[in-house]
Amino acid sequence: MIAFEQTQQDVAEVKRDLKELKALLLNRAETQPQTDFPKTIDEIVELTGYTKPTLYGYCQKNQIPYHKKNGRLFFFQSEIIDWIKLGKQKTIIEVAADADAFLSNKSKRLR
Repeated sequence: MIAFEQTQQDVAEVKRDLKELKALLLNRAETQPQTDFPKTIDEIVELTGYTKPTLYGYCQKNQIPYHKKNGRLFFFQSEIIDWIKLGKQKTIIEVAADADAFLSNKSKRLR
C-alpha cells in the first residue's frame, strides 16, 4: 500500500513536470517561425549534408519527414530539424542520471 505522503509527493512531482513541459511547449511555439515554407531536396541536402541518394533512401523507408504532391518531394525545415534532434545521443552523465532515477523510483515502488 502506498502511503498518503508518498502520493502527495508524486502528485507534486507530476505538477512540476507538467509545468516544465508547458513552459517548453510555449517557448517552442514562440521561437518557431510562423511561416515554414516547403523546401526542395537540394535545400535539404545543403541543410543536412546528406547526399540526394541518401535522402531519397530515407524517404523510401519513411525514415525522414517528407511530403509528396504530384510526384514531387517537399520538406519543411522545422520538421527536418526536429528529425535531426531525435537522434541525440545521451552523454555518460545523462545515462548515469537516468539509471539512478530509474533505480530510485523502482526502490520506492517496492516499499
